[in-house]
Amino acid sequence: MQKPTAANVHSAKPFLSEVWSILCPDGKDRRSFSTAQALQILKRGVSSRVINPLVAYFSMAKGELIDILELDRTTVLRWASKDQPLPRHSAETILRVLELKDVAVDVLESEEESLAWMRKAHPLLDGQSPLEAASTSYGSRVVKEILLAIKYGGVV
Repeated sequence: MQKPTAANVHSAKPFLSEVWSILCPDGKDRRSFSTAQALQILKRGVSSRVINPLVAYFSMAKGELIDILELDRTTVLRWASKDQPLPRHSAETILRVLELKDVAVDVLESEEESLAWMRKAHPLLDGQSPLEAASTSYGSRVVKEILLAIKYGGVV
């Protein structure tokens, strides 16, 4: 895995804007992202076009993200060429990852540090990275608990 650096994290910010423009084509402000908006995004569907900007934003290989989303690589390529929606479980994983990234930025106070932390294996996640753990709702909960413990000085 390539470790994010100041240079590639800085250049990754436009990719996050592209992710949100795909998720919210109606132009709603990203800062108003809420559970209600997440439900609307899931109801509308998430375009497979979101894969490439997510890969660029997290500075990871496309195969790594496809594995986290529990998708078949060939199928994703076919979907992307036809701009088809991702399955709901994969769309939910994308929203969980973005939510955890926001919590990590709040706790670690730096986008660069949060991206690096999200990609690094963590001992409390049985050697998985927070990104990998986010593929399930339970793993996501554990990641959030770790972040809150870091923020408030709890036991991790």
